[in-house]
This record gives sequence, structure tokens and C-alpha cells, in this order.
Amino acid sequence: MAQHIAIIGGGFAGLTAAYELGKQGYQTFLFERAPELGGLAGTFPIEGTRLERGYHHWFTSDTHIVAQMEELGLGDRVQWIESKTGWFENGKIWNMVTPLDVLRLGTIPFIDRLRLGMTVAYLTYLQSNKNNLAKYEKITAVQWWKKYGGRNAWDKVWSPLFRGKFGAEAENIPMEWHWYKIVLRIGSRRGMTKEALGYPRGSFQVLIDALEAAIKKQGGKIYLGATVQRVVVENGVACGLQFADDAASQAAQRELAGGESYARFDRIICTAPSFATLKIVSEFPADYIAKMKAAKYMAAVLLILKMKKPVSPIYWLNIADRTIPFVATIEHTNFISPDVYNGKRVMYVSNYLDPSSPYFQMSRDELFNAYLPHLQKINSNFSPDGVEEVWHFKEAAAQPIVPLNYSKQIPDYRTPLRNLYLANTTQIYPEDRGTNYSVRLGQIIAKLVDEDARNGDGWK
Repeated sequence: MAQHIAIIGGGFAGLTAAYELGKQGYQTFLFERAPELGGLAGTFPIEGTRLERGYHHWFTSDTHIVAQMEELGLGDRVQWIESKTGWFENGKIWNMVTPLDVLRLGTIPFIDRLRLGMTVAYLTYLQSNKNNLAKYEKITAVQWWKKYGGRNAWDKVWSPLFRGKFGAEAENIPMEWHWYKIVLRIGSRRGMTKEALGYPRGSFQVLIDALEAAIKKQGGKIYLGATVQRVVVENGVACGLQFADDAASQAAQRELAGGESYARFDRIICTAPSFATLKIVSEFPADYIAKMKAAKYMAAVLLILKMKKPVSPIYWLNIADRTIPFVATIEHTNFISPDVYNGKRVMYVSNYLDPSSPYFQMSRDELFNAYLPHLQKINSNFSPDGVEEVWHFKEAAAQPIVPLNYSKQIPDYRTPLRNLYLANTTQIYPEDRGTNYSVRLGQIIAKLVDEDARNGDGWK
């Protein structure tokens, strides 16, 4: 009899784990509290198609998710498109695609631009080997840049972006995080002047749908709107799930538990953020809890505007002006043709912040009105009259913030509670979060579960 595996969370890590385990003959049960699958890459309807609630694309190094697309028969949906990155400061948009663009960045003296370009090239071409990780996780980005790139490189270029993305934690971020960002971004260039990014035709929903169909074909079951209230642990062994009191969750409980107080499973995979996992598991020992709390989370708030006209010619516009209360505008239709959206223009306005921030608490209309004068700094002709529809999404666990020397603090996949596995974005290190690494994480967890089921538990 196949083992019954419960998976908490229907993002790409959970979906991939269910799919991979189903291929090995396991009976999988996936529980997602939201009404739809996809997690941070979930989509919504727009102009007869779908669009991600949070902007997503692939770098050329994102081989795991591209291979998954191929395996599921979606290879023809993968497209690689030239993108255009920009920089907004002092009321002006600067192109930031090529090394020459760095030398033209007029917000810092030329000698500092030259030093900045040489330092980025050093990181990209001479230091991109992962064997260099140890030295970059021991020093903060601010310390490294001031020492090797110069004070202006930090104060005028990187500090505004770090403060926009990490808030009060900006000067505590390990250089390792920035190193990976630079290596990935530059590594996605085709030649010195062009950057290619990937995106699936039909949005990420085509992959979500294909995974869902494959899981169900394997005999797996998916429960939407089902909230897990507690992981049941007996004598140090995770053995089942109890569900919340709402109708959808209780329907799952009745179907799976029958007359018992909880639904029994042989193994349980939890892909929820660490703080959410700690709410449903109370038996972890103190040392494992400390590891789970080592990484903090920044929240994200997104406005998505459907417009008549573009705001700029740039796909990804970094906002270095910190009088502006958001960190970037991502004009999706400067990347994907507006024809896909019936000629409409689509732009994300992205902000990372602490969940206690007033901007996190604002309604859609309040946020739009707060952002309006700042959008007009980018384009003085921007007007609410040109905006046809506005969507508002927010996520409390959008961006993990890891401390120095985090490689020694990562929570193990196999938790101290036998048969309970943890798989979330705090364990993707040293890479940053992204759909590709969530797919890889799901594959890793599925392999561990299979190994433990076949060869005996890996717990010590």
C-alpha cells in the first residue's frame, strides 16, 4: 500500500513535491488555504488571459523550472525576450542595461562610475564561482561596497535600493545576497549589450494548471480553501493533521478523518513560511525554533495598473529616489507585448516593507492616491484618467532576510519531529527566492521523502 503524504501549501514547492512523489507511486494530499494554487506566483484574470499577482520572470540560469515545463509538454510555451532595465533618480530615467550605461550614470562622479563598473565586472566574471560563497556571507553588503566599490557606490547607488527593499535591515544584509543578484542578472545577458529573460506564453498559470492536472492524473488529491490548524505529533512523530473550523476545511477533515479527531498521514511536508509553520507545530525543540527564526521576512505590497498608455519605455525601473515610497515599477507590457492584453498597458508598482508599515495597511484606493504624485515624478503626463483598472495584492512573507553566516543556521529539511519535513524560502539559500528554486526545493524534498520511505528514516 502506497504511503499517504500530506503537503501543506500549493505554491511551486508544494506542487512540485506532490508531482514528483506521485511519479514514484505515493498517494499525495495537497492542502492550500487559498481558493487557487500557485502561491506567490498565483494569477488573476485580465483581458481574457491571466497575469501573476506578483511579477515573475526567469533568468537563463533557471534550469529547473524550464526543464519542468519541458517535461510537462510546455516547452513551446517558454519564450526568451530581451528586457530593458532602468534607474530613476534626480527626476530622470537612466538606462541600466550595458556596462556603458553604468559609465553614463550621471548621479555619481565619473571616477566612481568607472570603479563601480569594474567592481561589478569583478564580481560577475572573476568571483561568480560558488566556492567564493564563504567570504561573501561573512560581510555585509554595506561594508563590502564601501571597502571595494567606494562610499559613493554605496551611498548613491546601492543604499537607496537596499533601503527600499529591506527598510531598517538595509545595512544588515550579507554581501552574499547582492553577489547572487549581480551574478544572476549579468549572467542572463546575451553578449555585453542584451539581457534575455524568460516568461511562459499564457502566464505562469499554464504551468500551475499542468502540475495540477498531472497530480490528479497520478491519483493525488488537492484541497483548495483548506486550512491546516495543527500538525498532530505523538511521541515525537508527526502523524496527522487537524483542520480549521471553516466549511471547506471541515469538509476535508470529514473526508479524510472520518470519525477520528484528525486525518492520519505517513509523512507530512510543510511549505508554509516559518512563522506560519510555528503556529501549527508547537512541539519543535528550542534549537530548531531558533534556526527557523534566524531568517526574517519582508512583506510586499503591489499595485497593478491597467492603463491606456505606457509610463516609460523601461521594463524594470529601479527607483533610487527614496522620497518615492516604492522601490520599482515593472511595466510588464514593455516586456510582453500589449497585444496579449488587448492593447492595454500593464504596470506593477512594487514595494517591500515591514508589515507594520502604514502602506501595508492601506486599501487599494488609499495606496493609489498615495503613489499618484510619485508616479507623476516619473512621467509628468501620468493621470488617473489613463488608468482603467487597479488591483491590489500583498504578501507578509515575500522576501526572506538572512543574517551573516546563514549557511550554519538553515533549518534542516528533516525537522526534529520524525516524518515532518520543512520546505520554504528560508532554505533556498544561498540563492534568493524564485519559482525556479521553489521547483528545485520541491524536487529535493520529494527525493528525501522517497529515500526515507524506501530505505528507512533519515532522522538521527
